[in-house]
Amino acid sequence: MSNSLLRPFALSQHPLRDRSYRLPTPAIEDFYALILDALERRRTGIMAYGRSRMGKTTAIDYLVALLSINLPKLPVIVLRCRYKRVPSETAFFSNFLNAVRHKVTNGRDTEQLRQRLVQRLCLMADTLGSDQLLLFADEAQNLTRSEYEWLRDIHDDLHHWGKTLLVALVGQPELKGEKSTFQRDGSMHIVSRFMVHELAFHGARTAEDCATCLQGYDQQEYPPGSGWSHSRFAFPHAHASGLRLANEGSAAWYAFDQAHRSTLLPQSLEIGMEFLTAAAEHLLLSNAMHDRSEFRPSIELWAQAVKASGYVEATLSEIAPPHH
Repeated sequence: MSNSLLRPFALSQHPLRDRSYRLPTPAIEDFYALILDALERRRTGIMAYGRSRMGKTTAIDYLVALLSINLPKLPVIVLRCRYKRVPSETAFFSNFLNAVRHKVTNGRDTEQLRQRLVQRLCLMADTLGSDQLLLFADEAQNLTRSEYEWLRDIHDDLHHWGKTLLVALVGQPELKGEKSTFQRDGSMHIVSRFMVHELAFHGARTAEDCATCLQGYDQQEYPPGSGWSHSRFAFPHAHASGLRLANEGSAAWYAFDQAHRSTLLPQSLEIGMEFLTAAAEHLLLSNAMHDRSEFRPSIELWAQAVKASGYVEATLSEIAPPHH
């Protein structure tokens, strides 16, 4: 057998097994373009929102890695915004200090905590030779009005030291509602600082969207530069004779559409990235043993993959009435 058809290591060791890989999607590419434009124009805030399982947190992970390669001098921080009943200034700054990996994250003096944070951010920028920083605020719909004010204070302090902080708010659709609330009650200083430029995060809405996302399995290689794309690794024989997941967009869309119709829900189909990637993984991993030159995924195999993704159960659970 040709070496080109022998996997360099066992399939069980591939990142597909533990979902430790990240693929670009159209939404991620749009978000990246928005970030680059905001950095170029020295903007202070952008926002991206979408329903759960559309790939927002995964997008942050992907973009952090991409920015470390393309803009290695840009300090990037990820702040996980937790829900809280009553906002606490000390808790806010402690969480932020933890996000920038400061050795001392606790204390009762909020002014001291804030100064410690600003000093740390300035040090991160100076170390890399940058006068800009990027902050991803994940689950930003949990941010309260007070926390936006504290974030504004940090931004102003950094500006005093010649640094610009770009805040990228990432969250659920409620984030859009928060913007409307601030606009209605006259809090335009928050809107103009953090919420002017926005992006709606969508899942796959067409067969073409599916094809674009699935193409990533044909292009991304592991190990990087090895020539072993994810689809080739799963199906070396079929890949050698022309199999590409990019050609499976229509089949994937049809299988999800059939599953969606079974839910009898009125809304149009929009496939979250979590489900599309889970289906692709199932298709690759569960059928690798059937690899041969003439192998091509059937509609039945795609239907099994969609079922394994958990799409139907998750979709129905989102509209199920709450238990009392």
